[in-house]
Amino acid sequence: MPHEGQTGVYFDSAGSRLIGTLFLAKGDEPKPTAIVMHGLPGIEKNHDLCHALRGEGWNALVFHYRGSWGSGGDYRFDQLPDDARAALDYLSSGAHPSVDARRIALVGHSMGGWTALMAGTDERVRAVATIGAVTDPARLPFDAGMAEQSFTPYLHGISPHEFEEQWAALGAAEGALQRAASLSSPLLITHARTDEVVSVEQAKLLHEACGGRARLELHADANHAFVWHRPWLVNLVTGWLREVVPATP
Repeated sequence: MPHEGQTGVYFDSAGSRLIGTLFLAKGDEPKPTAIVMHGLPGIEKNHDLCHALRGEGWNALVFHYRGSWGSGGDYRFDQLPDDARAALDYLSSGAHPSVDARRIALVGHSMGGWTALMAGTDERVRAVATIGAVTDPARLPFDAGMAEQSFTPYLHGISPHEFEEQWAALGAAEGALQRAASLSSPLLITHARTDEVVSVEQAKLLHEACGGRARLELHADANHAFVWHRPWLVNLVTGWLREVVPATP
């Protein structure tokens, strides 16, 4: 039976059910697929990017990490990469024949960018794109007060105090910059010079960590979610993916 262009999905990550939406391009033949990961807490889910990718002949999966937006379990920073790998497992399982498991890209916004970098060394990943990514949490002043105002009301199982403790631990651990240095797949780094939530310094640190081999694109005056500049962002990401991931296997 032909699909209708999108479907709800759910899959398991460490015993918790993750939910999401799979956007499916026309036709039943295997196609490249992007896992599009939202940030913290994920107000911007980048559905416009998914619609554009679908129009370009790509599939796109948006899923929600444990403890966010109706997915089961409690939210924890250190388990975000495992949730991304669970999404990779799901797309590689054959559950959707129009997904080519040999052509999967990770696209992550903000904390989703950190997650994409942490999971991007998986051999199934053909390309990684970051948008306003967190790359060095230790340099970002996210504390319990900020968490209570902007983050934890949307997340399950994490208090503002726990948020601050986990954030500090994340900044002290080996993280995204170290993973970026060992990425073998193409990398696109997109950021706004005027980002007031995640400083553009985070993008520059990432570019340096991967030896300058990544493509770095800085917008002159966008905000953290590129709210007023979505066409620029969508065209950049879709065009880059077409360049680095082959249209055919």
